[in-house]
Amino acid sequence: MKRSAIALVGVLLVLAACSSDSTTSKATTTTTSSSSSPASTSSSSSAVAEATLSVASNAKLGQVIVDSQGRTVYLYEPDGTSATSTVPAGIKANWPPVAASGSPVAGPGLDQSKISGTAQIIYNGHLLYTFVGDTKAGDAVGQGLGGVWFALDPAGDKIPA
Repeated sequence: MKRSAIALVGVLLVLAACSSDSTTSKATTTTTSSSSSPASTSSSSSAVAEATLSVASNAKLGQVIVDSQGRTVYLYEPDGTSATSTVPAGIKANWPPVAASGSPVAGPGLDQSKISGTAQIIYNGHLLYTFVGDTKAGDAVGQGLGGVWFALDPAGDKIPA
């Protein structure tokens, strides 16, 4: 009885994760397509590669750069324009790097010539990170934390706190 209950819970978790991924993907595609309807968004997403970075509106910050799941991306000011992260080991788990599978793609409103990297994406000379405290697309809880973490505008410049 216990094994079948555990198996059932495992199946439900997998289904929930799959369901969550498809919802997030649709939301991300919607944010990268400024004026398309949900029906046309679904058909175009299979024909066009999903953007690694996109632009989304944030109620408090205005236009911000987001990753492929719609999560706000941040720069760590002490990194400057270095291609090597200087995030302290003790907080790295809270600030995962934004990575790409293959060549990173800049969505509408972003400049493809400003994007590089794969293991950690760089935009306009800044290494990019997400924040674990941002639990859903559109969150920007990391903005201004410690006076060193900042969201980026579409030009790739920090948005002051």
